[in-house]
Amino acid sequence: MTFSTRAAWISAFFLAIALFYAPLAYGCTRPDMLPTLFILLGACIGTGVISILSSGGWPAIPKTVVVCTTAVLVQGWWLTWHPIFPYLVSEKGWIVGATMEKIQGLSFASMEVTTFLLLSFVVLCDLFSDTGIRRFTILAAALAGVLTSTIGVFFKLTGDRYMHHFWKPYGYDWNNFAFYRYHGNAGAYLNLAWPLILVFARRAYSSRRISLWSKIFWTFAALACGSGLFLNASKASLAIGLLILPWPFSSGLKRLKQKTLFVIAAATLLVIAGGLFGSSQLAREAAFRRMTNGSEVSASFYGRAAAYQQFLVTVPAVGAWGLGPGLFQMAFPYESSPLGNTEVGLREYAHEDYLQTALEWGWFGTLCWTILVAGGLYRALRTYAKRERFPSKTDRHLVLGASLGVLGTLAQATIDFPLQVPSIRLAFLVLLAFCWASPRLLLPPPRDPSIRHYRLPVPAKFAGSLAEK
Repeated sequence: MTFSTRAAWISAFFLAIALFYAPLAYGCTRPDMLPTLFILLGACIGTGVISILSSGGWPAIPKTVVVCTTAVLVQGWWLTWHPIFPYLVSEKGWIVGATMEKIQGLSFASMEVTTFLLLSFVVLCDLFSDTGIRRFTILAAALAGVLTSTIGVFFKLTGDRYMHHFWKPYGYDWNNFAFYRYHGNAGAYLNLAWPLILVFARRAYSSRRISLWSKIFWTFAALACGSGLFLNASKASLAIGLLILPWPFSSGLKRLKQKTLFVIAAATLLVIAGGLFGSSQLAREAAFRRMTNGSEVSASFYGRAAAYQQFLVTVPAVGAWGLGPGLFQMAFPYESSPLGNTEVGLREYAHEDYLQTALEWGWFGTLCWTILVAGGLYRALRTYAKRERFPSKTDRHLVLGASLGVLGTLAQATIDFPLQVPSIRLAFLVLLAFCWASPRLLLPPPRDPSIRHYRLPVPAKFAGSLAEK
């Protein structure tokens, strides 16, 4: 093993620790939990850069990733030290209810998280060239999801008896799951790990060489994560999780006869119905109860629709550069007035990541973020379609799992704020880096048999002169 390879494995090891730490540290939504995450990611970035520099070759990082990441970081840090938010507010005739130091502090905290996560993402795009590191990192992300699911299910089934020991002095509520205070965030995190767990569970049963213990473990992992989605009180995450469920098994299902497929579908529906009924009985305010509560559903819908309309009206006013990273809460206290900043209380998130991104980053930053995410997803789906060039079925299924995890998060981002939570963003960017690196999993394309190569004979009288030259 070369020095470069050792450094790459050390980098992957620090990232794996961060993947386990982040969801257990209350999602890293508390400021006192972030320094440890920064240390782990800093170690990952440092050793990863050493590996890249000592390899002697050109980094296997797509140019689009480098350009978009650089643009986002330059824009974000420029707006942190040169805020334009006060001028946007004053143009509307309002008074900014915060000092320049407060405004810069909010942007600095946001950019600190963004910088560590994005640099880790860039390093991973190169490290994922190694098959062992790639599978190790994806396995760590799946196992972290299994651990979080197991803890969450245990807390839900045992109730307050154990939860208060872990949530003191912050308190806890019905919408806590594992160490996530908000059930929407917990569900979004589970849906990042869920497709990976399903892929590993399927692969455990696809080969006779897999041990019985591996089959038992991944069966337990799938049941734990699935149970977590039912017991967690997020309607959106449960719906997204159920939509993800059949895709890792799609190629196997297509080979089944119609009668067998009908039986499996009927059995699956019965299991889902039993899960909905059981979760509604075991956990207070379970997702099933909240989905069947018509007044709560309508209130949630109309409340969000009114807020989104207000945000849309403000998007053109923020221009190309936006309010600045982390400053949504300054412009929309309690979602009361566009760019008003007239209330004392603050609402930290828009519950719609696309609109919050457009408001904080403007059209230029939003374009860079869109290319970064959509580009990786496009590469992954295009790679997955070339099934005949995959040397390993496991790699092909993991590409599908990563794509489903990214798509699930993007779907939930339309009604929640998963991409504002550091632990979810970390897992999301790991899967996105895998998507960007996915074309390297393919074998070279086969030669076209219709193209023939001919060797032209050289006349003897010219052979000597050519040899002399």
